[in-house]
Amino acid sequence: MTRREKIMAVGVAGTVGALGLVMLARWAVVEPFRTVRAQITEESKRAQRLRANLEKLDVVADKWRGLTGRTFSEDPKEAQQLFREDVQQLLVERHGLKNAKLSPGTFVKYKDGSTGVPLRIDATGTLNQITGFLCDFYRRDYLARLDKVRITADQAVISNVNAPPRGGARSTPRTRGKGERTEPAPPAPAGLEIGPDGPELKLNVSAVTLVLPKFKSLEHPVLGREVTDLEHGRLLRDLSEYNVVFQHNLFAPYRERPPVVATPTPTTQPKVEEHRPAPPPPPTRVGADQKVVICTTTLNGRPLTYVLDKAGGAAPVSKFYLDEAIDDGTLRLILPRGLVVGVPQPAGGEQDYFYPLGKSFADREGVTAESHPEVVEALARAFEP
Repeated sequence: MTRREKIMAVGVAGTVGALGLVMLARWAVVEPFRTVRAQITEESKRAQRLRANLEKLDVVADKWRGLTGRTFSEDPKEAQQLFREDVQQLLVERHGLKNAKLSPGTFVKYKDGSTGVPLRIDATGTLNQITGFLCDFYRRDYLARLDKVRITADQAVISNVNAPPRGGARSTPRTRGKGERTEPAPPAPAGLEIGPDGPELKLNVSAVTLVLPKFKSLEHPVLGREVTDLEHGRLLRDLSEYNVVFQHNLFAPYRERPPVVATPTPTTQPKVEEHRPAPPPPPTRVGADQKVVICTTTLNGRPLTYVLDKAGGAAPVSKFYLDEAIDDGTLRLILPRGLVVGVPQPAGGEQDYFYPLGKSFADREGVTAESHPEVVEALARAFEP
């Protein structure tokens, strides 16, 4: 082999060796580095997806805690007892319904893991009391529903709804046509006397509350014994709109309004009275727009009303009886549709104001024979000598 051939062989061998070293370095260093870099990029994307999912899970966890916080207990038996006590308080203590009977039912296991806790409710009361109970039930801040509501009246009540009360004066027979006589309506049976709110009705309700399943990774707060009333809750309409139920009570007896006697026109010129300035309006009541009349009912034969103070405090709901101080006056009358409060005037005497059910004290209305004839009539009946 010549010298030239040896130099060429050494050069070729060196080139091949260098190429081999380059390939080896690429296989041992560059490719793993690229693989690691791709893995880092993928893990970064995965971390972003996990962070987004965790944020969604935090929202779901907050919603779940909000739902469990509207249940009575994790134990169906304890939830049933607390649910029964709360419904009993609404029925009897707040709205004065009678013969209240609450019968627990068999627990129902749903596919989503929750448990239905049923309760059957039987009671008697006026339409005013029943409607007040139903409205307040849907304003309670816990998970519950009414599957069935049935309101019935005794057949004797329906047939004697316009009959005079026992012991009352019987109407004088009138003639119809030529000498034909009409007999007066028979008196109502004992125990069926009808008051201004109508007769007592029978209420049958099927209610159910929920117990939600517990998960190890999520908190499970519960309501316990402190139950609050929401201003609107699950009612489909504003609370004041349910007054139409009282205005169109199909069970209440028909009462004729007293006839209006026309005053004859005087023949002499009436004396012109001296114009007196109107008395100044009463001072503005602080917080009147925060207090709302939410219920009127009867408890143990005594009319009372419940007032919600939106400003909160230790006792957001207060009850008032007749002749007690309320707002800037005295509670004179409690009606199905609201209250009548007598307010002393600076010039002397009292002015009656009507506080509509479901509205604030700031929305009270002055009582006059033109604006509130039914209120004037009710005051006359209540305070007649």
